[in-house]
Amino acid sequence: MSLQAMKYLALNVSAATAELVKGVLALYPQAQIVPRATPLEDEDISVEVRLPLNTEEIYQARDRVHELVIRLQEQYEVLILASAVPA
Repeated sequence: MSLQAMKYLALNVSAATAELVKGVLALYPQAQIVPRATPLEDEDISVEVRLPLNTEEIYQARDRVHELVIRLQEQYEVLILASAVPA
C-alpha cells in the first residue's frame, strides 16, 4: 500500500470513528463505547457499545447502531464492527 493510500485510509478511519462515537452518543447518551484490543476480523474500526438496557431495547439498539454503521461504511469506505451489548 502506498503512503498516499495509507494516509487516505487513516483520515477516513479517524473521521468515521469520530462520527460513529458522535452518532451513538446522540442516540444513546448513556452508552459506553469501548474499542476492542484486536479486531474480530479485518475491521478498520472495532468497538463495543455498552448500554444499560433490557433485552428488547438492546435488540432495537443493535438495529439503530447497525444502520449508522452501514451509512458510515459507505460514506468513508472503511469496515466497521460496532456491537451493542448490555452494560
